[in-house]
Parts: sequence; structure tokens; C-alpha cells
Amino acid sequence: MNAKLFKVLILILTPLVTLLVLSTLTSCGDAISRFNDGCTATEDGFVYYNRYTNDGAHIVELPDVEELVIPEYLNNEKVKGIGYRYTELGYVKYYLVVSENTKKLTIQHQFLVQDMAPHYYADFPNLKTLVFIDFLYCNAVSKTEELLVTYHIGKADKSKLPNVELRKTNREFSLDEFISKTILIPDYVKIIETDVFAALIDVVIKTTYESQPVGWQDGWNGNCEVEWGAEIKYN
Repeated sequence: MNAKLFKVLILILTPLVTLLVLSTLTSCGDAISRFNDGCTATEDGFVYYNRYTNDGAHIVELPDVEELVIPEYLNNEKVKGIGYRYTELGYVKYYLVVSENTKKLTIQHQFLVQDMAPHYYADFPNLKTLVFIDFLYCNAVSKTEELLVTYHIGKADKSKLPNVELRKTNREFSLDEFISKTILIPDYVKIIETDVFAALIDVVIKTTYESQPVGWQDGWNGNCEVEWGAEIKYN
């Protein structure tokens, strides 16, 4: 290619490239604006997105508190997830939720949290206590034969295991979509209240404990068979 032709191409392509860059920047700015327009802030410090999802609220910001309860509903919108992946044509942004100050986290229903690297949609790095209210309701739609009582919501860190508590209310719920046949309970589970697993039939509970520990109330397992001293692996 001779120098004259090269200069002509530069003169032609330069405005086109500039236009493309400006168009991309404008498009990204418009996408961010549209996402922000779809977000709602609550008086107690939650921010959620639901403009285009049509499937409930996705929390993208949390209150800065030590004891945090994830609500089942925000402004009559069911909470379907924490964190969010927002996409438009040519634009992707991950909204990741990190709560540095939360020491105690309470979960009371089932929702989606991406916990696969590199995008952990939620992270509670200083968590000391994780509470499940009605553990079976929090896992009513199970997808595996074995269900592990987890120690994390979002990003996992085995070097800082919180104490896990399973507590029970009188809430009624269906287990029609619960398919798990084995419940796995490691020794980070310190409290289980009576009848937490009472609704289960033909399910075996395996735990690393050799015998019923202090903190597990009588009748915690309902009619489930219990296998003590089991080897349980978890990530």
C-alpha cells in the first residue's frame, strides 16, 4: 500500500472510528440510565431492580447494618435474587452486592444468588451467624438428590465459617417440588429447632456430629432417619 492511499484511508476511517466510539459511549450511558430508572429505593435501605424482569425484585444494594434480614417482599414485589446481571445489545454489567458490616444474616425464603467465580453476586465477608427461618421453605424447589445446609450466601470462604442456625415457624408451605432424598449437615450448624425437618418423608439426614449436640432440640429431625458421624465434603 503506497503512502498516498494510506493517508486517504486514514482520513476516511478516522471519523468513522470516532463516531463508533462516541456511539458506544452514548449507548453505555443510556443503558446505565435505563437500569437506574428501573431501580427503587426503600426507606430501610434496600435498592432493587425490577423494571424489565417481570419476575419480582432483584436486590442491588443492601442496608449498612450488622444484623440483616433479607425480606421476602419489597413493596409487594417478591425478592427473587441478590445481585443482577444487566444486559442490552453490546452492553453487560454485573451488579455485585457486598456487605462488609453484616455480622448476622437471616434468610426466610428461597431466592437466586450467583455463587460461581468470577462473578459472586453477593459477599458477606465478615459474617458470624447465618440463620435460616424454615430451612425447607428456603429450599422448597430443590434440584439435587443431596441437599447441603450451606454456610454462605454468595461468595464462600471456608477459612471463616459462620455459625449456622435452623429455626422454625408455623408457616405453611408446599414441598411438591422438593426432590432431595438426603440432607447433609456439617458441624458448623450449631442450632436446630424442633420440627425443622418434620415435613419430610423418606429422607435421610447425614451429619458429621457423632451424637446430638447441644443446641439441637429434641424432635429436630421429625421422622427422618439420622446417620451420625458421616463424612461430608463441601466447598
